[in-house]
Formats: sequence, structure tokens, C-alpha cells
Amino acid sequence: MTMSSIREPAAPADPPPAREIGVLRWLGYVEQVVGGLLILVIFVFVLMQAVQRYLPTGTWVGAGELSRYALAGLTFLMAGYLYGHGLHIAVLVIDRYTSGRAAKALHVLTHVLVLLASLLLLNEVWFLLTASVSQTTPALGIPLLWIYLLPLLGVLTLTLRSAVAIFVPRAIAAEPDPTIAEGAGA
Repeated sequence: MTMSSIREPAAPADPPPAREIGVLRWLGYVEQVVGGLLILVIFVFVLMQAVQRYLPTGTWVGAGELSRYALAGLTFLMAGYLYGHGLHIAVLVIDRYTSGRAAKALHVLTHVLVLLASLLLLNEVWFLLTASVSQTTPALGIPLLWIYLLPLLGVLTLTLRSAVAIFVPRAIAAEPDPTIAEGAGA
């Protein structure tokens, strides 16, 4: 017998992942579009900063400010999307050693902890929103209320997805969807 002919027993097939709930699916599309636009904003304004360094004219400080705020907004806005598609940080080694009810209980506990953390984040974002009503950004004078709306929306979607995951089994992916994770290098 050669090494290539030795076969290990096939692992039991997992049931196919459940489709996302309609509202969450559409919310995911919106998150992808807004996230893509924010990446485009970051790219354009960072490129603008790089080009401005080689021009004899002065630089526009608003480019740096916009790209920094777009990056912060992108980070928070995509948290819910990444969580819902299994692209978040996960300790998969625990899943390797648990099965059945223990694994299900562990997943529910994980979703509860994410829900609690997202509620705490939601409280902090709300505090930032209410405390910065009259403040503006230094260079462009954009109201901070507008800047803090993206983190608010991102934390709200994370809270929504984690709450749904507690009560609806397999509402979010336990592992990344191979078609989505392919571009993420997973």
C-alpha cells in the first residue's frame, strides 16, 4: 500500500449553513457598499497626501483628517458584518475538543459575551454622541456627531447580529464562508 492509498475516515458532514435572515442579508449588502466606499475614500485621500508631498504647493490637511475618520468608521462599521460571516477572531481550538451540547453551549456563551461587550460599546458610543453635539473636527469643521454615526451604526449591527445568534441557531457563520474568506487570505 502506498501512502496515497491510505484514507482516513471521512468526517461527518456538517449541515449546510443556514441562510441569513432577510433583514440581516440586506443589512450586510449595505455594510459592504458603505465599507467599500470608505475604503475608496481612504485610498483616494492617502494617495492625495502622497502626491501633495511632491508638489510645490501646500498640502491640504483635510485629506489626512478624512482618511483617519474613514478608517475609524470602517473599523466599527464592519464589525457586525465580519461577526455575522464568521470572519471575526475566533478560538477554533476549543471547538476541536468539544462536540454536541458542550459545543452548542460554548457558542451560545460566546454570543452572549459578544452581546454584552457590544452593549457596553453601544453605551460608550452613545455617550460620545451626546457629549459632542457642538464639537467639530479641527481641520474641516465637520460636526463630530456625523463622525460618530458610523461607529454607532456598526455597534448596533454587531449588537443585533449577536442577539439574533443567541436565539436563532446557525444565524451567523461559525466559520468563514469560503467564498468570502477567499479574498481575506483565509
